[in-house]
Amino acid sequence: MINDNRDELVIEEIRKEYKKIDNDWLVFQYKISIGLFVFAFLVECMMSVLLTNSDMLTTSVNRYILKFIIAPSIVNFLFIIGDTLIMSSKKLMQDQKIYGISINLVMICFVLFTVHNAFIATYYLFIFAIILTTIYASYRVTGITVLLSLIALIFSELFIKWDADKPSVYHSTQRLSEFLISLFIIIAASTVCLVKISFMYKKNEASIQKEMERVGLEQRLKTDELTGVLNRKALYDAMRDMEMNGSSASYIFGIADIDNFKSVNDQLGHLVGDDCLFEFATLLEEHCQGASVFRYGGDEFCLIFENVNMDEAVSTCENIQSDLIEIYSKKYPMLDISVSFGLARYTADGNSARLFISADQALYEAKELRNTIRIY
Repeated sequence: MINDNRDELVIEEIRKEYKKIDNDWLVFQYKISIGLFVFAFLVECMMSVLLTNSDMLTTSVNRYILKFIIAPSIVNFLFIIGDTLIMSSKKLMQDQKIYGISINLVMICFVLFTVHNAFIATYYLFIFAIILTTIYASYRVTGITVLLSLIALIFSELFIKWDADKPSVYHSTQRLSEFLISLFIIIAASTVCLVKISFMYKKNEASIQKEMERVGLEQRLKTDELTGVLNRKALYDAMRDMEMNGSSASYIFGIADIDNFKSVNDQLGHLVGDDCLFEFATLLEEHCQGASVFRYGGDEFCLIFENVNMDEAVSTCENIQSDLIEIYSKKYPMLDISVSFGLARYTADGNSARLFISADQALYEAKELRNTIRIY
């Protein structure tokens, strides 16, 4: 159960990181949409200047500006406003924003293609919109983008004639062949994108598995095999972190030692002794919810209370003492087992070595009387 919970926490942390990356890409995709709108507007303005000063213009200047600059710019500007509302919305989930921005980008490409599809290059605007969705590693997002792009391309080519100079696929074999080739290329590119997503899935799963193995190995290196609590290495790391935190938190360090534990091994053997240690470690973890529990060695355990006052720490130790006697008296009535505690408060001007010595000195005094608690 502990391993399962740990694995779930690792997976959840990795998913959070993936969501952060997706959100960064979503912001980038939003900026790309704005950039495409601005770029298209500037190109249209430059083309209008060139065309109006040449003999290539086949319509009036006002009609050209209305059809090829003002109308498409207004429509695409509305899509940009929609994108802005989507990005600023606090009610929409991240997935919903991804769908909205991806679909609006397709619609911007649809407007640009419809207005300028006399140029062959505009066929491939939709590939641009499709590729931008692959980073999300979502079959649904990319699939919807592909489907919408194909529908937009086919509908615009077959049913809309915005540019009067554009050859119709119904009357031009060359235009029909270009249309069919563009469909084939978009479908092929979409297939590659979907295959790429499947490999990204495998890559992500492999990275999650490796991270879980790394965390599991790190946890095993810091866990005492007999009792399941943290070991001496973890204690050293915790005390180092305690020094690094300085005065940002208050700490109380405690050392617990089972009185006359050697007699347990001598009378009943090491298997019973191991069972007593396991029971004691379990008891410590149950009572010390606001503290970290470590096995230092033998029957000696260490506690680090964080942001707990001394009275609360002493009360916790007293509860452990009473419960320990009750548990062992039922399970091993022939044994006279108790536990002593030495506590010391960490000060910002101190260090971990001095703290350990102080708590150990308090424990030494407590063990002289047995089943007592002493504070340095």
